[in-house]
Amino acid sequence: MCGINGYNFKDQTLISKMMSFTYNRGPDARDFVSKDDITLGHDRLSILDLDKRSNQPYIFNNLILSFNGEIYNYIDLKKNLQEYGYVFKTTSDTEVVIYLFDKFGVDAFKKLSGIFAISLWDDNNKTLYLIRDKVGVKPLYYFCETSKNLIYFSSSIKSLLSVCKNKIFNEKAFFSYQNIGRNDFKETFFKGIYKLLPGELIIQKKNEKIKKIKFLDFDFETENQINPKKKIYDIIKSQFVSDVPIALSLSGGWDSNIIYHTMRKTLEKKKYKIYSFFFPDYEKFNADYNVAKKNCLHFNDDLTEVEVNYKDFSDNVEKVVQILEEPISNQSAVLNYMMAKKVNEKVLITGDGGDEIFGGYDHYRSAYILSNLSKINFFKFFFKKEFRNKNLNRLFYNNSKQFFLSFNEGNLMKNKNLYFKNFSNFTTNDLNFNHCINHKYSNRLNDLCYFDLDTKIPNDFLRRNDNIFMNFGIEARVPYLDEDMINKFLFMDEKLKFNHMLTNKGYLKKYFKNNFITVKKKWGLQSPIAKWMKNELQPFIKQILSKEYYDSSQHLNFFEIENLLKRHKESYYNPDLIWSLVIFQIFMRKFKF
Repeated sequence: MCGINGYNFKDQTLISKMMSFTYNRGPDARDFVSKDDITLGHDRLSILDLDKRSNQPYIFNNLILSFNGEIYNYIDLKKNLQEYGYVFKTTSDTEVVIYLFDKFGVDAFKKLSGIFAISLWDDNNKTLYLIRDKVGVKPLYYFCETSKNLIYFSSSIKSLLSVCKNKIFNEKAFFSYQNIGRNDFKETFFKGIYKLLPGELIIQKKNEKIKKIKFLDFDFETENQINPKKKIYDIIKSQFVSDVPIALSLSGGWDSNIIYHTMRKTLEKKKYKIYSFFFPDYEKFNADYNVAKKNCLHFNDDLTEVEVNYKDFSDNVEKVVQILEEPISNQSAVLNYMMAKKVNEKVLITGDGGDEIFGGYDHYRSAYILSNLSKINFFKFFFKKEFRNKNLNRLFYNNSKQFFLSFNEGNLMKNKNLYFKNFSNFTTNDLNFNHCINHKYSNRLNDLCYFDLDTKIPNDFLRRNDNIFMNFGIEARVPYLDEDMINKFLFMDEKLKFNHMLTNKGYLKKYFKNNFITVKKKWGLQSPIAKWMKNELQPFIKQILSKEYYDSSQHLNFFEIENLLKRHKESYYNPDLIWSLVIFQIFMRKFKF
């Protein structure tokens, strides 16, 4: 929805400098408030109540609000506040948030259902509040000058880098990236700059030390849901709230097609538009597009192609790395970028999170089978050694963390120690959890889903979506990661997530199988990049992975990397690792470490 910046002192020049890095996030309006003890800036992407009366920072009595996001239950909250006597001047969720805080204080944040990063100043108490939604859809970063009790915060790392005195490479973040292709730690790749964790609240009272509180958490339900189809439908429908047209990224899978089904039942055709990826050079990778096209044709909806070829990767990957601000090795980032260039609407709905909530991945099925076999496992009695077969070894794991790490794709790449210098493998002690840090491990399948929700989702999927789409002034919404969806279905009985044939997402298929024409077998969002890296992209990748492009010899072994590229040219070998090296090399050059 927006970009926010601020700090707890007065300086009008500095806020303008910081806001220059968040303009793309909110091109519709820009303003700031700067007074003795606080400066708050806001770049607005107007989606609800397009009138300037809803511009931010928004002031009510002693409160000043600058927030990024959408509150999906704002209409119900508004009705409740009206019963307390509050009179509304706008039709936005912004006014609801500030009145809610006026009435309930910090407990107001627990009443919000939505995606948000909020900065709020109470002038009476001289106190700054920063909070982020519990899933981590909307980003917020900060760094502190603790000796002066000063805090700076922003939606963008680049904004904070513009006021940092020193830029220091964070080896711990690099350790995470080497292993899993993303940074799961709280501190970013830039020493001293931190992520506000999902659900975390910072309270900064004037002249006092910063307080950090784990404030928002999930409330899981384990009982089977009554009328689950209606619940899923209502949750998805709630995220269509908008005063502007919305778009949908449609694949051939169940998740986005269920959203499409809900969209058709809820909205007029003129209020939504459908997009899908198309690879003109490789028909094999067009299974998603072909299914999306067939469903759209059946329901008489237009489908807009997002065409992608190898040149789109070589032309845009450097821009993508700059936009992401920290390296993420997921190849889908370039696809996100191509989608963002094509979409004309301010709101884009995606199906992200459906696999994690309802058990969509093949490794979840493996985990389900293995967790059941381990309960009757006679191997434990007769054998005490390791097997070559990974799944046999998993039968002997005695905790969910080992299980989780063994399935982690980034941790399974071959011979990383040859290409990353000073490489060491992640262990269960290195896993950096937030919500599930004190979780009582009991069910391997649902534990794995929860761990992914706590790590991969905020640190890959959501950060990638938000940074890239908001760079084009597009808000990405994720209905399957709505807190109600998570609370109701993440810890449902694992037997319901697979049908009697052990088919993924058996629960969703049971209730929605008659609502569209066809879906494809689960494959995930794929591109022909591994093929392109053998041929069309090979010269480009050789150029990137060279000292001439950037000398990262302190971290990379260029001699072995050259051999790796030759090996992949001859036969497919570690394409995901190659791409991970490419992204890191570009990051080092773009951010000049």
